[in-house]
Amino acid sequence: MLGKFCCQGAEEKRRGGLKKMSSAPKHSAPAVAEEPYSKRAKIKAEGLFKVSLNPADCNIDFTVGKDGLLGSALHGDGFAYCWSGARANLGITGGKYCFGCKVTSIQPVEMEDTPKDQQNLCRVGISRGDDNVASLGESEHSYGYGGTGKFSNSGRFLDYGGRFGVGDTVICAVDLDSKPMAKISFAKNGNWLGVAKEFDVGSRGLAVGGGSSEKKLKWEGALFPHVLLKNVEIKMLFSVDDGLKLLPGFKPWATAVEDGNGVEGPQLGDFRDCEVMMMVGMPAAGKTTWAEKWAKDHPEKRYTVLGTNLALDIMKVPGLMRKKNYGERFERLMDRATKI
Repeated sequence: MLGKFCCQGAEEKRRGGLKKMSSAPKHSAPAVAEEPYSKRAKIKAEGLFKVSLNPADCNIDFTVGKDGLLGSALHGDGFAYCWSGARANLGITGGKYCFGCKVTSIQPVEMEDTPKDQQNLCRVGISRGDDNVASLGESEHSYGYGGTGKFSNSGRFLDYGGRFGVGDTVICAVDLDSKPMAKISFAKNGNWLGVAKEFDVGSRGLAVGGGSSEKKLKWEGALFPHVLLKNVEIKMLFSVDDGLKLLPGFKPWATAVEDGNGVEGPQLGDFRDCEVMMMVGMPAAGKTTWAEKWAKDHPEKRYTVLGTNLALDIMKVPGLMRKKNYGERFERLMDRATKI
């Protein structure tokens, strides 16, 4: 029995690309006194640094549009049941910043066993750079607001903000200056929804800014804009020029570079540095266990472990447990997973 294990970049890649890593932004925006945010954002876009979705930090089936603001994912056959995520290429370690996400359209799918209101969804929020890009709101180091009207963290889903879908714009506001706890809040179509969660960014919490000695790379300790999609297309808004409407007291996410609070995420490198490792062994011999540990121990390599487990883990089917309990979901999901 074979199991595949793939690294998509000798230096960097999260799920489907290659990259060389730069632990900090290569450029800082020039000092511009009293200039409006739109002009400063344009300066960065024209010559220095443009904040966008990161093709080096997304799931394999996620597609980043040419302008870096549009996002979508494969949705045919078994992919219709998969959530696909991506992070932006700029994270923060301090300050008060906001970004937006507009759901522009849905992708037609055939999902007879899934209620209509569960077929086309978007979740938007933030996550730490070393977090699983497919698990926004379901891991300890991520926070997300979803189209079902739920806010989630560590797999706990609470009613918040109401549903949203095509045509709606959600703005995520992150306040890392708040003491003693940081805050994440949201607005929908210009309406403030309130604080969704207070969280600890210190060494006992998210360890933002490198508070943990276990982190090898600077971006592992920064917080990044994050979207998780299921059969929808979106447009991200990181600056006023992108169409972002600011919330009182918050700056555009794109200005974190010039403020000194920005951390650049993983970058694409040379495809010639890509490496593939194939695991060969008997069933239950420990191939996946070894591969997952190797990938975790070498974050700079941006490994993706390919196999049925990956497909099963990113599939969510209503009525089935979300935990790794194959006894309940294996037969139904396996048929779809083999088509991916």
